[in-house]
Amino acid sequence: MALRRLLLSSVTLLCAVTHAQFLPAAEGITKLDVPDSPGVSIEYKETHICDMTVKAYSGHVHMPIAYLQDIETSDPYNISMFFWYFEARESPQTAPTSIYLAGGPGVSSIFGAVVDGGPCYIGDDANSTVFNPYSWNEKVNMLYVDQPVGSGFSYDKLVESTYNLIFTGSDDPTDTGIQSIESWGHDLPPENTTFKYGTLPSQNIQHTANTTGVAAVTLWHFQQVWFSSFPEWKTCDKSVSYWGNSYGGFWVPASAAFTAKQNKKIKRGEVNGTVLEVSTIGITNGFIDALYQAKFYPEMGYNNTYDLKMINKTTYEELKELYAAPKKGCLDRMLACRAAAAKHDPREFAINHRVNAVCNKAQQACVPLLASQGSERNPFDFGHLLPDPTPPVTADGFFNREWVQKELGVPLNFTSASNVVSAAVLGTAGDIFQRAGMADVEYLLDQGVKVSLIYGDRDMRCPWIGGEAISLVANWTGADEFRAAGYEYIQTNASYQGGVFRQHGNLSFSRVFDAGHEVSYYQPETALRIFNRAMFSTDIATGKHSTSGPYNICSTIGPSSSWHIKNVLPDIPPVNCNLWAVPTSCTMGQLYALQNGTAVIDEGFRILQPDGSDGVPIRFSFGL
Repeated sequence: MALRRLLLSSVTLLCAVTHAQFLPAAEGITKLDVPDSPGVSIEYKETHICDMTVKAYSGHVHMPIAYLQDIETSDPYNISMFFWYFEARESPQTAPTSIYLAGGPGVSSIFGAVVDGGPCYIGDDANSTVFNPYSWNEKVNMLYVDQPVGSGFSYDKLVESTYNLIFTGSDDPTDTGIQSIESWGHDLPPENTTFKYGTLPSQNIQHTANTTGVAAVTLWHFQQVWFSSFPEWKTCDKSVSYWGNSYGGFWVPASAAFTAKQNKKIKRGEVNGTVLEVSTIGITNGFIDALYQAKFYPEMGYNNTYDLKMINKTTYEELKELYAAPKKGCLDRMLACRAAAAKHDPREFAINHRVNAVCNKAQQACVPLLASQGSERNPFDFGHLLPDPTPPVTADGFFNREWVQKELGVPLNFTSASNVVSAAVLGTAGDIFQRAGMADVEYLLDQGVKVSLIYGDRDMRCPWIGGEAISLVANWTGADEFRAAGYEYIQTNASYQGGVFRQHGNLSFSRVFDAGHEVSYYQPETALRIFNRAMFSTDIATGKHSTSGPYNICSTIGPSSSWHIKNVLPDIPPVNCNLWAVPTSCTMGQLYALQNGTAVIDEGFRILQPDGSDGVPIRFSFGL
């Protein structure tokens, strides 16, 4: 694998920039072997770096190949899955528990803890944390899990490696900007500001989940270990909920549905395990099922509540034709993919090459729809231009500081977004267009699980109108009543209404005003109110009225559409280039300065000079 050698020997530093390094053995770790599961163990320690008002623990669940035999692969591998657990601020001994799963695919769920409704934010100095008063652990125990393996601090095996901070992508899916030290031989370049040494997962594309189905099975195994053996989980509420963002629209319903089905098998004596009753799922700006959402991308690009036309009429018509064209269009290619997978790869192992080929053709036909926003706009917040400084990217630098890694007890460096996971999931068998996520949502609703769909209305990557379509198309016992329900306002507090929602029984759909892809970053209080109201079975409007028991048949009353509610575009924020997120936060001028050694960088990893006034973005990688 050829690493792009954009190496740097001299960069002007205002203060010494922390370099990555091979980490020493972690200290203060408690290790527990799991009974009757040879080789399975939990390692953890208490943490004190994010929300010091509660007990928090980070660690790994180690699962050997023998424990994962139902995950069929040509190259079996061990999994060490990282978690970060925060007790609820209120009554943790009786609070429910929710797992949080980030998107990507391949984004670390730690971002949920420090960006998207988590207990703290990372300071501008990338060296401290700030208390979040609107954290989702206000009343709920939160468990953040880095999955699939390879993302965040999860790993298959530890490899001494190099990684290039100004790597901007490659046509070769095995080229991730990370390369083992051993593979360099005698040509190993010296470490410098943009070229780091560290300990990382292997970059073996065969050593991670390549489909949502495999990810769900893997997470179930993690859950079986964690919920049965982690001694610091002390609540008497033994239910589990799942919340996630973006590609979490696949992870969350798939994992919840698989757990619910496993529960039935456990009760029938067909499977050994611990029953984990599924209570609630919630998805923020999620991609759930392309069959129902893909066609809304050109609609959002041409017609939205901000009166912003990101594409012209000609492009709009071309994209609609691209979706609907017979045989070779996105829709027909997608249906062919799903038919082939249902017949020849029903367990979603992505090992049938003919199925993979059919599904990759679907991906080639459909991806242009998902990339249909104007190139100068941030698809995750089309109110901003690229490169966009929001949400802040300080987490990357923070979690790659040695003192932070020692505090978390991790033996490796942080991978904020794994290129390997993304290549495996998106590139192997077109999981994004093969996975029929609607079926999982419908199954969960019919099992009595609460489903909350929450969408910021300034997101082009996962448009709210596609999420609304999912809620309206879903077939379940309350479908007719949900479709007949109207929109009501979400009362965030006494003086502010943060959005509108439709609800009947266990299903709610919320459109959150003036929010991009990570709703909790843009509208933290509104997101928390929706989260708590969904989790505790109260109306999304006020949280004052029960929606459980005899009140589970109640519906919202109001207009059938919210399109009459218009928005105003925000001011454009200035560029804030960060050394740990060069491709997405910097301009081409800043990249050139990093390459030629003239960039000025502060101790928070921010590039101060040049200031990004050239305004030319580097690129924006496809991902959810």
